[in-house]
Amino acid sequence: MTLLIVDDEDLTRGGIAAAIRKTDLPIKRILEADDGIRGVDTALEEHPDIILSDIRMARMSGIDMADSLKDRLPDTVFIFMSGYSDREYLKEAIRLKAVSFIEKPIDLTELENALREAIRLRDEILKSRQSKLFESRAAAGRLALSLTLPPEEAGELSMELTGDEVSERVRSNRFITTFIVKTTVSLDNLSSDERKRISDSFDVFLESIRCGEINIVKHDQYLVYHVFSPEKLTEKNIRLIGGTLKDILGDKLKFFISAGNTVSGLENAWSSYNQAVLLMQSSFFKDYGCIIFDSSEELLPAPRVLPDPSDAYLLSLLSGDPEKVRRTEEEIERSLSDSRNLLPNQVRDIYYKLFTAVSDAYRKLSIPPDSFFSTSESLLSFVQECNTLRELSGHLSERSLRLLESMDNKEPENPTVFSIREYVSKNYSREDLSVKEISGYVHLSSAYVCTLFKNETGTTLNQYITLYRMDKAKEFLSDPAYTISEISMKVGYSDGNYFGKSFKKTVGMTPGEYRSHILL
Repeated sequence: MTLLIVDDEDLTRGGIAAAIRKTDLPIKRILEADDGIRGVDTALEEHPDIILSDIRMARMSGIDMADSLKDRLPDTVFIFMSGYSDREYLKEAIRLKAVSFIEKPIDLTELENALREAIRLRDEILKSRQSKLFESRAAAGRLALSLTLPPEEAGELSMELTGDEVSERVRSNRFITTFIVKTTVSLDNLSSDERKRISDSFDVFLESIRCGEINIVKHDQYLVYHVFSPEKLTEKNIRLIGGTLKDILGDKLKFFISAGNTVSGLENAWSSYNQAVLLMQSSFFKDYGCIIFDSSEELLPAPRVLPDPSDAYLLSLLSGDPEKVRRTEEEIERSLSDSRNLLPNQVRDIYYKLFTAVSDAYRKLSIPPDSFFSTSESLLSFVQECNTLRELSGHLSERSLRLLESMDNKEPENPTVFSIREYVSKNYSREDLSVKEISGYVHLSSAYVCTLFKNETGTTLNQYITLYRMDKAKEFLSDPAYTISEISMKVGYSDGNYFGKSFKKTVGMTPGEYRSHILL
């Protein structure tokens, strides 16, 4: 704790400070001022927990000093000292809620007891303040959450449930504009200090333009700010608020910001929030750090259906022509970049098929696949985690470039391995297809065949058979004419459950889930 001693006698201040340092009181800092005016300046600069002050001093008395500080430092505790037993001073000390009134000459035991009582009172004040702050934040959070729900779900928004501080803020600012910050990582990854910095900085800015806010975190990655203002915000002010919020967030996060329209009254707040949510969908077609404002040209109309470009893309890959592949990728991205006609999930589904085309090219060209396509993490999950069209396009270009490099470096395939692949392609539908049978076909021992195939392709023969069957299963799943049970039999699995488990382990989703996405 910090103690400020205010007395115009140097010896008195020094003696009191020395005596306090010899006690076990939890006072870590002792400040001094030689009159009431300097006491005010020091207190406003240092915010002491306790002020121990003489009453009669030149220029400004201790009572007048306390009067000037009580509203600006409401949590500071006062102890007064005086060499005069004056009832008027006692009355003033009581009015100012001083902990104690100590007569001079100072009795050190009496001073220590007064300080202990002041410390106890200060702790109670801080606990009460923290409790009220917590209650106020909880109330603001409840209100902020309710404003993100449709009226029929939110129920009646009672000011009695939001706390006095929040209620007053809302009543005096009847216009509401919702801003949404979408981050690419969980907001839990931000340190408490960083979150406090963002919150405090935004609040200070809003106060400078006579606005306030309440906020809530939704789904870990969305920070929703309901900004209250006494007057309807102009487009210029909305852009100013969005730009300032962007600057405050800084470059430690990848994020997008959207702003709904300004509405009047809590009952209409959901309208602003809902519009901000709709606008946020177009962030997929933009760059990180963009701010999407309320504009008719930003809104997404009904989506349209595009032809599947994956077949044409596969042909460009198989040509081995880098320029042709680049042009095809650019044409695909350009055709998908019109946010007025497409929804993000439509684009993700298309890119899923494009990545699958790269994987198919590896197989058709008999090139060991890029490790990207053999990780346990499903390709679909990877595509879903990309936040922008530009990210998807960039990753696809990286994968196609690796394929083209592999094609340039490809050596003639071992004749035995070629024969094995050909045999698998003709017999994969037989459940009893085995390594022993394949070894007999190429007239080599099973051990030698397994070693040769692994060294030449980077994968085991059993893994290759499974991957080949799963690739064929994906082809069949794209045709709704086949049932999953029929497909299971066609790729060599009489046990449908075992087929389902193998498919999910390899592809990352069940056959039904894959079909739902591929036929979307």
